[in-house]
Amino acid sequence: MTPELEAEIVEKMRKARERARGYADFFLWATDRDLEEWGIVKLLNESLAAESKLLFSDIKSRGRPNDPPDCEALTPKCERLAIEVTELVDGEAIHQFKKAEKEGRPTDWAEWSKEKFLSKLQNRLSEKDARFPELKGAPYPGGYLVVVHTDEPDLDIETVARYLEGHRFGVIQHIKQAFLLLSYAPNVERCPNFELQLKP
Repeated sequence: MTPELEAEIVEKMRKARERARGYADFFLWATDRDLEEWGIVKLLNESLAAESKLLFSDIKSRGRPNDPPDCEALTPKCERLAIEVTELVDGEAIHQFKKAEKEGRPTDWAEWSKEKFLSKLQNRLSEKDARFPELKGAPYPGGYLVVVHTDEPDLDIETVARYLEGHRFGVIQHIKQAFLLLSYAPNVERCPNFELQLKP
């Protein structure tokens, strides 16, 4: 390894460490946000493929300043698909975690009631739905897909399945499909995904 390459790797590790928040940050591994968003879409694609679902391929990051959307891909009909990525996380829990870390004391993670979960998820979807007119590079004949990712410890597969059962999010005008992607679960050996049911 050359000294230049070693210095570059050390710098990337330093930047990644600076970005780490220590709470619910499974998906925040990249030093580059564009790469991070691309990686999340790739993880969703792999999770869907494990269920024999092929919704899109040929994922490309649009990168700043060409977003939104964060990524685009091709549907099985070779139509361009716009993909936006967003996170479901308790901001106050992050704040409390950092405060406790500075003070050298333990802290609890956020609690997620069904009402809180569905309300915050609805907010994420509504915000992304409202961004549809801002999509660059249109048209996207394959539609508009939103990926919500979370690493909240209280939101495991069983809890999320129970909270989502029978629920429809609305009113959503522009999003064609939306998925919630959980962090890696050893029991299924992948990042579990849940398709969110949307009201037109």
